[in-house]
Amino acid sequence: MRIVCPSCSAAYDVPDSLVTAGRTVRCARCHGDWAPVAAVPVPVPVPEAELAAVEPAVPAPPAVPAIDNGAMLSAARPSAMDRLAAHPVGPPSRSRLRLAWAASLLVLILLVVGGYAWRDQIVAAWPPSARMYAAFGMHPDRSTTP
Repeated sequence: MRIVCPSCSAAYDVPDSLVTAGRTVRCARCHGDWAPVAAVPVPVPVPEAELAAVEPAVPAPPAVPAIDNGAMLSAARPSAMDRLAAHPVGPPSRSRLRLAWAASLLVLILLVVGGYAWRDQIVAAWPPSARMYAAFGMHPDRSTTP
């Protein structure tokens, strides 16, 4: 069966078995969703007199239950929402969160202590930082500056 996107006119060749009533398809080009109209053959009524005159040459095959290909397809490949629902994400553990806060606080303390301990070398490497140290009342030793 050939289906055509009503939005962008992209045409697709799809097996008849995949296009079932009520099924929605998505266009690969414009991502538009629509329900294709399946070409369902309409049976033509035959008078009973003609049916009685014609004998079947081959016996009719046994009735096979109808298979919903849409259900089989969705069972074989779950949707994104089904996959998300299958693995709910819980809140992060408290111990990891506390460890992250402690590590962040430790890094901040090390930066402040390093900035204080090596203030003379920092001012020697970057002279405008002397104004920041002076604003905090930590005047660097001017004897080490060149």
